[in-house]
Amino acid sequence: MFYIWDLETYANCFLFAGMAENDNQVTVFEISDRKNERAALLDHLSRIQTAGWIMVGFNSLGFDYPILHSLLTDPYMFDAKKAHQLCTQIISQQDYSNAGNLRIAMKDRIIPQCDLVKINHFDNKSRRTSLKSLQVAMRSESVEDLPYDPNVPLTSEQMDKLVLYNKHDVTETRKFFFKCKHLINMREELLQNGVLGGDVLNYSEVRIGTEYLIKKIGRAKCFVSPGNPRQTIRHEIAFKDVILPKIQYRTDHFNEVFEWFKKQIIYITGEERPKHEATLAGLQFHFGVGGVHASVENKHYKSNDTHVIRDIDVSGMYVAVAIANGFHPEHLGQEFVTAYRQLQQDRKQYPKSSVMNLLLKLAGNGAYGNSNNTFSPFYDPKYTYSVTINGQLQLLQLVELISLIPGVEIIQANTDGITVYMPRSVDMYFKLWCDEWESNTGLKLEHVEYSDMWIRDVNNYLAITIDGKVKRKGAYWYPESEKDYSGSGSGTVWNKDFSNMAVQKVIEPVLRYGWDASDVLRVLTDPFDFMLSYKTPGNGKVFIGDKPMTKTVRYYVAKNGEKMIKRAKPKGELGSYKRKNKLTDKFYESILKEIGPGVWDARIHTGNKSKYTEVITSIQSGKLVSECNVASKFDWNNLDWSYYESEVNKLIV
Repeated sequence: MFYIWDLETYANCFLFAGMAENDNQVTVFEISDRKNERAALLDHLSRIQTAGWIMVGFNSLGFDYPILHSLLTDPYMFDAKKAHQLCTQIISQQDYSNAGNLRIAMKDRIIPQCDLVKINHFDNKSRRTSLKSLQVAMRSESVEDLPYDPNVPLTSEQMDKLVLYNKHDVTETRKFFFKCKHLINMREELLQNGVLGGDVLNYSEVRIGTEYLIKKIGRAKCFVSPGNPRQTIRHEIAFKDVILPKIQYRTDHFNEVFEWFKKQIIYITGEERPKHEATLAGLQFHFGVGGVHASVENKHYKSNDTHVIRDIDVSGMYVAVAIANGFHPEHLGQEFVTAYRQLQQDRKQYPKSSVMNLLLKLAGNGAYGNSNNTFSPFYDPKYTYSVTINGQLQLLQLVELISLIPGVEIIQANTDGITVYMPRSVDMYFKLWCDEWESNTGLKLEHVEYSDMWIRDVNNYLAITIDGKVKRKGAYWYPESEKDYSGSGSGTVWNKDFSNMAVQKVIEPVLRYGWDASDVLRVLTDPFDFMLSYKTPGNGKVFIGDKPMTKTVRYYVAKNGEKMIKRAKPKGELGSYKRKNKLTDKFYESILKEIGPGVWDARIHTGNKSKYTEVITSIQSGKLVSECNVASKFDWNNLDWSYYESEVNKLIV
């Protein structure tokens, strides 16, 4: 049984709210200067512990549980002030998602915990997602932000409102819990079957995969001591030292790119990474250390009696390249190669929908992903770049071979595959070159035939397979069913922006059937499709008209609305002269100390004597908006249809 919970900590008010997964009633306990329900809360928690329930929270390991742990271990010293002190300490740690040095290890937790932030990998900087953003993504009736400054004591009336807010957070967390139930079930199965042990209920999918591979290789081989991983530390990587000898090209333009690669060196502690551009096979190719991409832009292709769109890619490219060539972190040696190859063999024994199939896939992806992670036992940057550099160079070999076939047009290329438009009459040669490439590289290609493909650019396109399946990418993507919220082995996609899904839903029939955007828009009946959201950065404040908004704002573009703007503090002190670029802090501070405040000096200030002023940014410039954090505020009669039509038209290829 799972129990969903959340805390609120203010200077003079501490709240605990929770509910069982199969119950609709939220229970709230308060410890404040008007009420002390500490004993009742402790009794409540004791019953949860005795029943063997698992507590589920949102960032609970990073914030809520360390505070609750303080209550459980030292109840008579715990009050609202103590909770607020811990809250302040956690936030000041910078590493908010891990509670800094207040993090409680699994063995010390009094009640088992499951953190939805952890299992969705929202604690990764590039995937960070707040509960408020999820309320938008889940199309909640109400999107609510923290109502008051947590550092200011509350009045009794404000405490009453905070109780309602706390309840709302719990019900929204419970809603997201059910969205993630399949992820939790998978982790429970791994624990029950003894496949993995430890804090699996709080492992991201990457962590699950790496832990499994560590178990296969042997923890003693991967770690010097607990928490101290074995690693191969390098200061630089010369590309010529990692490029496979078997890679070669047939034409001058491709050889010129190859020669550029062989001259490059990466300095591990440096910030710059080599980049290169070249025109090959009629496309502008962009090369980096992680991969390659190239694409036509703003074009529509259609298969017919004489021509066909073919897509070929290497499934699990990075894993496949590593296995085919025996690449491995140097310190792990042959044990890694053997275990890594075995993953691929073992995976074939399990159905694609099984937990073990997913686990083995995660193990392959996780090992490569962590090869550039300085905290991982798989860390060896030479292994990382051996995979990425050889992967893109081998893909480039395929591009060259295919481009030599008469009449073939390369539509796009990326790190793991290419798409072409070709005469059906040369299909035999196309397959011949693909077979030869597979033989030379040891990699396997998967072939897909498209009936139509609309490409805005390499990251944004819509493609229809000959059997009617739809591939949506970038600006053309939208969740068609619940399974679309699950990622492809690297977590969920709840961190995406789910604003204005009407546009993505409408562009598809507009492109496929030539329907009028205005007509299709008016067929949509769900108001959430037309809602947008804006998350205010930390240094700003958003206003609609003169009214200040909460940090997360849900709104729609309206005929009768108001302008939406963001006000932000400038980089320097308001009203002071602007600082010149490229000055060291030491020099700037020394001159400032010399001249005193409010004085302009050519050595440190801009020549036009401009001053720092409040930065005002227009959101939805030229349009009016209406706030709808409460969904019932949405008004069909006030919707500015012209805005949504123009957004659809931007995606027409």
